[in-house]
Amino acid sequence: MDERRARKRLGGQGHLGIRLAITGSSGYLAQRLMERLGADPDCEFVLGLDIRPRAASLACPSEFLQFDLTAPWKKLHELFQSRSINTGLHLAWQFNPIHDARRHRQVDIGGSENFFRAAEAARLRRLVYTSSATAYVNPRNPSEPPYLGEETPVTGTPRYLYSKHKGEVDRFAQAFAASHAEISLLILRPAIVLGPHTRNIVTTMMDWPARRFPWMVAVQGSDPPMQFISEEDIGEILYRAVKTEWQGILNCSGDGIVRYSELARALGKKPLFLPAFFIYPLTSLLWTLHLAPFPAGVLDMIRFPWVVDSTRLKTALGYTPRHTSRQALEAYLSGSCES
Repeated sequence: MDERRARKRLGGQGHLGIRLAITGSSGYLAQRLMERLGADPDCEFVLGLDIRPRAASLACPSEFLQFDLTAPWKKLHELFQSRSINTGLHLAWQFNPIHDARRHRQVDIGGSENFFRAAEAARLRRLVYTSSATAYVNPRNPSEPPYLGEETPVTGTPRYLYSKHKGEVDRFAQAFAASHAEISLLILRPAIVLGPHTRNIVTTMMDWPARRFPWMVAVQGSDPPMQFISEEDIGEILYRAVKTEWQGILNCSGDGIVRYSELARALGKKPLFLPAFFIYPLTSLLWTLHLAPFPAGVLDMIRFPWVVDSTRLKTALGYTPRHTSRQALEAYLSGSCES
């Protein structure tokens, strides 16, 4: 992908400021971002779209609509066009695993394709797509520096749909950028987001089968380095992503790593190392019986390393995360204990 390092503010171009549409607008990070942008003089209008809409009180004109991205793309195009949207942020995703693989793909792949197709037809000038560092999950990844740069192929693990789909849409977005030079596109690949308000599949894994359960399941022979990024840091990155025209791909993570065994101990647990030939089939069975909240493929995320190099975030976007991976974990633990 062509890396264009222009750092101009969208609101500073001509008379038209930022008219932003956010998919997946009901999430905590989206809500905080919209509140901040609503008070920004460069932002003229915010359109929040979510299958379960949640309105926010913003200082700028705004609208919040129920919208399913799997609907025909022309409906989204009409919304973009009728609201004079010029900037799109794609956050909508099936974050937690579901048993309906067809629906999962419709939301992740079909919904993303609809977003890009509608953006193209409506002639948006700026797009931000939140991919994920999970798109790198691969058994050949290094467990020591040098870690994964943005040029590393994003294959995703085929055994876990979240990772697989993130890789597929990431590749689609790169191809889209290559064929649409008129659209400024930024792809973000954040590490696991952790903080006081985080509730996702990763925190579910930490607490399963019960918060006070003394062990955390681990794959025998693996103690991979893990990475996190704080809610505060990813919030700042999303804000800058919308406000600038920097194009390309950015890994996003806090400095440092936390070994999986260290993570378990930080949670007050001990890693329970089980052989792959046993734990994968067992987890698959529990998932099939609706006795586990995640399928066996998620074990790849705690079996293989997928640590990213975020140097480009610091040098190109000019942002150094304020919190390390360990501090992001500690912020989550503090909030978890209070909840």
